[in-house]
Amino acid sequence: MLARPFMSKRQRNILEMANYSPMEAVRYFHIPPSTLAYWTEEPNQLVVLPSQEPPLLSFKNLVELYVLEGLRKIHGVHVSRIRTAINFLLEHERSRHPLADYDIRTEGKNVGFYKKGKLLNASLSGQYEMEEIVGGYFRRIDRDPHGVALRIFPYTKREQLTNKEQPPQTVEINPAVCFGLPVLKDSRLTTGFLATRFRGGDSVPSIAQSYGRSVVEIEEAIEWELGRSVKAKAA
Repeated sequence: MLARPFMSKRQRNILEMANYSPMEAVRYFHIPPSTLAYWTEEPNQLVVLPSQEPPLLSFKNLVELYVLEGLRKIHGVHVSRIRTAINFLLEHERSRHPLADYDIRTEGKNVGFYKKGKLLNASLSGQYEMEEIVGGYFRRIDRDPHGVALRIFPYTKREQLTNKEQPPQTVEINPAVCFGLPVLKDSRLTTGFLATRFRGGDSVPSIAQSYGRSVVEIEEAIEWELGRSVKAKAA
């Protein structure tokens, strides 16, 4: 059996650092504020925040919220089964954030996670399943070989959530890059910085040329940051 790669204390800390406001999570993942409150506040709490006063989320919290919304909204898993799965993991596994620390699977009814190469059905209290089922929604979470989430590639538009064709991975949220701020994938260009250049008068094509990226990528990143279309100004 291969030894687990060592994860430094700093690596663990940045994954669980209180770094994001609730409204940032709402914007990043198109989650209604009422739904975020439901998952993070008693008596229905399933996501434990590192800071309650003021309420702040860690990167692992972002992953948990992303997975929860995907299970509920995209795959139609009943809330009671999600809760059963999480409670099973909290009871039997050494993880405070199981949805962020294990590779999640569902067939639309139950919730499972990978452990030692096998798919463990957490909704059914540990029954092993033979099928591996994963949707495009969960493929936008990049995990290490043990299932721990390292970065997310969020959907930049709400309508992409129900699109059968997977949109490109344009924006990346990675706690090890730019203090966890959203960046253009595989770069250190934050979406906030790109939007600032656009608001300052630079056109999308000129920004794209500056960094050797496509116009489509820059346009999408700026639109996601601003929450509105920039096509008219970019022309």
